[in-house]
Amino acid sequence: MRTPNLKFILETILEDDDQPKTVSPQVKQQFLRDIANFSELGQSIYGRTDLEQTVNRVKHIVDRANDIMAEKDSKDKIVGFNKTNKRLREDLKDFEQAARELHQAQQHMTMCYENIGQHLSKYFDVN
Repeated sequence: MRTPNLKFILETILEDDDQPKTVSPQVKQQFLRDIANFSELGQSIYGRTDLEQTVNRVKHIVDRANDIMAEKDSKDKIVGFNKTNKRLREDLKDFEQAARELHQAQQHMTMCYENIGQHLSKYFDVN
């Protein structure tokens, strides 16, 4: 048996790709519904809540917890809280860093989402 040459391999590969794929009417209808509601996806992409506000609220809670525990009369409770307070502060720093990274990722997702919408709107009625 002869080894296939490059031309034969390419023809074999392209043979399958040249055939248009048929799409059922149900799939087409679902696609049209999805395209008509494309802008609704943006609500989750753009974020409904202000991430910075959430971070500030969590930071405020941690600060108030520290202030309240510092007022406690019981030295045992203060000593116990001081031990965990260090880890609490480290977790807060990690939380703030994760929020910054999430904000950057959200901005990147927003840009990609808008680009996708622009490409689709060239060929479809995107709302």
